[in-house]
Amino acid sequence: MSSSFPARSDDDRAKLPAHTTCDVAIVGYGPVGIALAALLAQCGLDVVAVERYSKRFSLPRAGHFDGETMRGAFQRLGIAKAVELMARPMLSYELVTPDHEVLQSVKLGTGGSGWKESYLFYQPDLEDIIDARGVELGVRVFMGYTATEIAQGTDSAVLSVRETGNEAAGTCRIEAAYVIGADGANSFVRQALGIGRRDLGFPAIDNLVLDFEHNDPDRDVPQLGEVRQILDVRRPTLVGRWSGNRWSRLEFRRLEGENREYLESESTAWRLLSTYGLNPAAGRIVRRAIHTFESTLAERWRAGRVLLAGDSAHTTPPFMGQGMCSGIRDALNLVWKIDAVLGGRAHDALLDTYESERAPHVHEVIKMANAIGESVQVTDPILGKLRDDALRAKRADPPPLFPRLGDGVVRAQGDERAIDADGRPGLQARVALGDCVDLLDQFVSPGWRIISRHAVPEDLFDGRQKSLLSQLNVSIAHVSRGPGPDYFVDIDAEYDLWFRTTGRKAFLVRPDNYVFGSVATVTDLPSLLDELAESLEKAGWRDLSRTHAVQ
Repeated sequence: MSSSFPARSDDDRAKLPAHTTCDVAIVGYGPVGIALAALLAQCGLDVVAVERYSKRFSLPRAGHFDGETMRGAFQRLGIAKAVELMARPMLSYELVTPDHEVLQSVKLGTGGSGWKESYLFYQPDLEDIIDARGVELGVRVFMGYTATEIAQGTDSAVLSVRETGNEAAGTCRIEAAYVIGADGANSFVRQALGIGRRDLGFPAIDNLVLDFEHNDPDRDVPQLGEVRQILDVRRPTLVGRWSGNRWSRLEFRRLEGENREYLESESTAWRLLSTYGLNPAAGRIVRRAIHTFESTLAERWRAGRVLLAGDSAHTTPPFMGQGMCSGIRDALNLVWKIDAVLGGRAHDALLDTYESERAPHVHEVIKMANAIGESVQVTDPILGKLRDDALRAKRADPPPLFPRLGDGVVRAQGDERAIDADGRPGLQARVALGDCVDLLDQFVSPGWRIISRHAVPEDLFDGRQKSLLSQLNVSIAHVSRGPGPDYFVDIDAEYDLWFRTTGRKAFLVRPDNYVFGSVATVTDLPSLLDELAESLEKAGWRDLSRTHAVQ
């Protein structure tokens, strides 16, 4: 990767030819579409992305991503350091009364990804970094083109587009092996496929969202804290000092009787901001907009050669900051499977595991966000007092474990061999090899990996298992606290802690960093590989039954 990024994809708008072919066409070039395009291009695929707007949106919408996103997308793309300089780690999340009494405080750590658990960012800056990397990898981006029709054949899908706002313009055709709709909650792609959405029950709530740019980024604003949910039944409010390196974000619930004109007015914004020590002398309001929260799930995520990702497949209220993160999880799940199918290693049926794995996961995340939202958005004084008293008495329920993947290429939930770590992101921590110290993924090729507490003898595996290791290009990383000449040293003892806590000695990680399965001893690895082969064959992987030839 070069030391500097090329120009933005929309600096010099490219003209779309009348007919274009590619491996994957993406409709929508928001953060999920941008990341998906770059990750697919990194696999060597020919990717075309179209966006109906002529310029990428210059104002923020998303404001949080997690360590899983940093590792899976940004570290993989080689842009994590640039993203880290642009974003700011989120250190804590507090529930406070209007009088600033802290009822609950959650301190945030590393989260097992090798990075901080949570980051706050300014969306246009993040998109610039990902977009530049995607263009460098060969993504062809065409801004100012609106999708008008999708047709499917046996071997390809054809996406018809035309210049936005130019009814006289001719239609351009993009012929792709697969088309992915990453075009938001009002997705054209989803509607063109006739796919409905299921309402997951969060009541429609409007919030005024204000993004504030500070004149002095070094200024401390105690009223904002780090990130605080103000449990005020008169007007529930979320405030945070950092949203990238010089911005703050505040969200105010719309009250009964307030119309949009009043709530979006500049005078109302300054009056609300003044409570938190922000005024025109301190900076400027970058954006004021009303967001209506919703929670939905598409009834299907795939129709033949067309798939949905991000908000086109699911929407969530923002109380866990998981909207964009969930979309990038979609991308990471989908990329290695499309790459396998287009590379001839798997049948098209493998793509069915995208929805079967991701839909149950994101559904649980949405339910968790709904539950938090229903609690912090209370406006009834009696219910508010009961909630606050429960928090003071530490009677509030602990947060549930983050969900695992649904059924697919993963050890099934309920399998007697499964543990909590199976079907969830695998640990990444710092290791040393010789004189070099870095995160493990920086040493090991992306793809399938076995992380083991002890050395794995080559003669442990039979011919079929060796062939599977070769076909999947599985890397084996032996990680130990004791130094050795040919294995990794567990610098911070995080892997050792994981092995001791789980009672396992090895785990098998998929290309999207999720654990396929884990074993109690290294000698159990052959049976885990047999389990993987069976799972892959069932999902549509090719030729695994003929790997006996390798001895």
